[in-house]
Amino acid sequence: MKRVLMITGCWPPSTRVGARRVVRLARRLPALGWVPVVLTIDESEAYAVPRDVDHSLAEPAVEVHRVSAAYPSVQLERRLLSLVGRWPKAAKIARVLMRDLRPPDQFVEWTPAAVKRAKKLGHFDAVWVTGAPFGLFVPGAAVARALGKPVVFDYRDPWTPDLPDPTHPLGLPNRARAALERLLLRQANGVVYVNQDMCDRYAAEFGRRRGVPWAVIPNGFDPQDAPRGEPISDPRPVLLYAGGCYGSRSMLPILEALAEGFGPGDDGLLLRVFGSLDPAAEAFLKAHPLPGRVELNGRIPSDDVFRHMRGAEALLLIIGDTHRTALSAKVFDYLLAARPMLGTGPAGSTAGDLIETCRVGAWVDAGGDLIGALRQVEARALPYDPDVDEVRRYSADGMASATAGLLDAVLAAVDTDQ
Repeated sequence: MKRVLMITGCWPPSTRVGARRVVRLARRLPALGWVPVVLTIDESEAYAVPRDVDHSLAEPAVEVHRVSAAYPSVQLERRLLSLVGRWPKAAKIARVLMRDLRPPDQFVEWTPAAVKRAKKLGHFDAVWVTGAPFGLFVPGAAVARALGKPVVFDYRDPWTPDLPDPTHPLGLPNRARAALERLLLRQANGVVYVNQDMCDRYAAEFGRRRGVPWAVIPNGFDPQDAPRGEPISDPRPVLLYAGGCYGSRSMLPILEALAEGFGPGDDGLLLRVFGSLDPAAEAFLKAHPLPGRVELNGRIPSDDVFRHMRGAEALLLIIGDTHRTALSAKVFDYLLAARPMLGTGPAGSTAGDLIETCRVGAWVDAGGDLIGALRQVEARALPYDPDVDEVRRYSADGMASATAGLLDAVLAAVDTDQ
């Protein structure tokens, strides 16, 4: 059996959705010839403000090492926040200053501790590190060099191509962060992206080293993560959205369609949101209130969200203009919930193709008849006849198989170079 050191900043009980990708891989890699050993951070030390925890995601039976470290920038941020904490605007400025001064974040400071611990853990055949947080790529590369083993970078999101330049003169310019990313990519022996758009964008931005395997490996849903509780249903047909909205992934088109086609009301279709709206959607809802038609809730434990998903009439999926081929973690949670999806976004979106080929709902191109689709949800008439074989392609089994295949390809490429 080959051994892979998996370096991650997201591991239970972290609430970050990225923890699911790592956990699902760690569960399955042993059956594919790879024994995972997890090296992760101590979140209580690594963040100035305590992070929420969620104990609903079960840890697999693998070896896990939570490595403590001193984070000077985090300690400085805590001191700053303690001085200005009573003034919210000043606290926000302090956090922005610290964010933009870090090159690229506090996890670079974890490098010595990570290398020291990794050297004590025995033999490994490869190092795999996932981001965000992308500062972990620095200790990941350092660990690989110290062990003399190949390193694979797993991108769940883009890093520097999406970063705005700092808004103050003391901040590290984005070109400096991009130079760091370019240097790290030159050290990579394999690279993974969760969608094709990201892969193509990185190839254009940074180029590809000959002989270094790249792969597009989407996330995958895992039946082992389904809670045992009963679905939480409602007498009304509920269209449910779980997560945050931002930028081009805006709730605004949905709210506009609800205002035009339905208006306020205590019966018929109900939009239930667990998460946050984007600023444009918030402004619209303030100007055009929809009492009884839109229900806004904060984030709740993932088990409870899943029970609401199982009881909803349909699950809302919004794809932004800049993420045409993105398959966010939400897609896989929705597949696991086994309820119809209503998706909307740019024509030709990968998510739209998934909904169509898997026969799990309806897709509306941007500018299409969204009101008509919402009326289908209200009438409980959204199409849903899953193609089991197609749905299986998006399972965690497929994600793990592709990851094991890439690790094997990396070893083969390194052996060829040597």
